[in-house]
Amino acid sequence: MKYILTFMILALCGTFASAQTDEKAKAILDKTVGQIKSYPAVEIVFDLSMINKEENIQETHPGKAYMKDNMYRIDVMDVINYFDGEVIYTYMPDQEEVNIKNPDENEEEMLNPSILFDIHNQKFTQKLVEDKDGKAYIELTPKKEHKQISKIGVWINTKTNTVEKVSSFGKDGNDVVITIKSLKKPEKELDINFFRFDKEAHPEVDIVDLR
Repeated sequence: MKYILTFMILALCGTFASAQTDEKAKAILDKTVGQIKSYPAVEIVFDLSMINKEENIQETHPGKAYMKDNMYRIDVMDVINYFDGEVIYTYMPDQEEVNIKNPDENEEEMLNPSILFDIHNQKFTQKLVEDKDGKAYIELTPKKEHKQISKIGVWINTKTNTVEKVSSFGKDGNDVVITIKSLKKPEKELDINFFRFDKEAHPEVDIVDLR
């Protein structure tokens, strides 16, 4: 789940621009990232699919995400993940439990949307595989061997500069696909409390503080 969450944040932030190899791919990705960064906050509706062709497995879960500055809130697979820039809240409604923790050094880097725009500029090479009729497909390959993924595929609408789909191709045959159904500015202003679990609103929830 931690790997899936990290990949989701990477995908939903559109933070795959790289400073190397394919200049056409870089130009498309730069425009897409710039479009997303121009919003003061974003609301994203998506489907998360987990696929293993060899085992004939395909699970799809609807989800919704909000991001602002270095904060996020992602609701998918019956879990709501909050990050207010300092603390991670993992709320499991079915279990009536929330885990609260400080991110470790790697998590703070990987789970911070604003930082991601910079750190992943140096971690992927890129290749424009197809660019036709306003649709582009770009493949990203980790510069250093990754334990879990072999490559990432990004499908972009070049007319609107928006990401439509992102796939993580797993070395173990497990692929994760995020299909973005809508990406827009939220209808209302999102303050920091929106990115924190509300304890007072859920007095029945067991709070496990791991800090």
